[in-house]
Amino acid sequence: MPGGTKTRNHLAEFTSHAFSLARSLGIKTALVLADELRRDEFEEHRTTERIIWLVRGEEPPAPERPDDITLVIPEARVTRMSQINIGLFFATLRGHIGLNDTVLCLSGMAGSGRLDLMLVTKPNHDFPWLRQADLDRTRYLLSPREFGRLLELALRFAAEGREGKPIGAIFVLGEMRELEPYLRQLILNPCKGHSRALRSIHKPEFAESLREFCGLDGAIVVSRSGIVESVGTYLDAPTGSVRLRQGLGARHAAAAAITKVTDAVAFAISESSGTVMLFDNGRPILELERPR
Repeated sequence: MPGGTKTRNHLAEFTSHAFSLARSLGIKTALVLADELRRDEFEEHRTTERIIWLVRGEEPPAPERPDDITLVIPEARVTRMSQINIGLFFATLRGHIGLNDTVLCLSGMAGSGRLDLMLVTKPNHDFPWLRQADLDRTRYLLSPREFGRLLELALRFAAEGREGKPIGAIFVLGEMRELEPYLRQLILNPCKGHSRALRSIHKPEFAESLREFCGLDGAIVVSRSGIVESVGTYLDAPTGSVRLRQGLGARHAAAAAITKVTDAVAFAISESSGTVMLFDNGRPILELERPR
């Protein structure tokens, strides 16, 4: 049997069982990683369920149905569970999913054209720190495209490393006037004197410079407009009130502490495991594993 026919049969069987399960549980929303999948193949298996299609790229295709949603997620190679966590995280922050909504999540290996992971979950189960009262503040902090771009870079650097070796780094995204009292330069700032346009995280050519900067001690500090303001920066925020689980070290404590005293968010890349952890208000709010 040709490989393409096998893949289509697998997808049909998988989606048939998935939507049958959704209907039996009263689930109205499915979150589907859409890369390299033909969306019309889902139509014969779903009835009234709404699908949130997760895609990588700048120009997503139009949804099949008016109530469907296409959501762009960072273009980075991550594990299946990380794909689901990112999609659920973004969909909740953007109001497409309620905190108490039960969601059917379908994912697979990137580029395989197959689905092989099915998960039923709720945002308030996966993100217990997220409360309705804090939702507007969190949306404000994490909605800009600069947040998505930094997440994409952090995941890429964690997966690829630098010169064949793992990368450990901290990225801080926030308002500079608020951050400045807690910043100390460990080295001469290599960004000083260069134009803002050259220091933008959205500039593709600057990505490799950022990768090299990850080899320096200290954090990389990025303004809300996506401009790298300093590199090799010591985060001088008190860590006494920060409580982290065992096994997380000074890098994670510093990332958590700066978000406790400011409205910044911080990404910490673990040099030992390659895990990317996002911090807000002194606590980890998203943890994404390095692809194996």
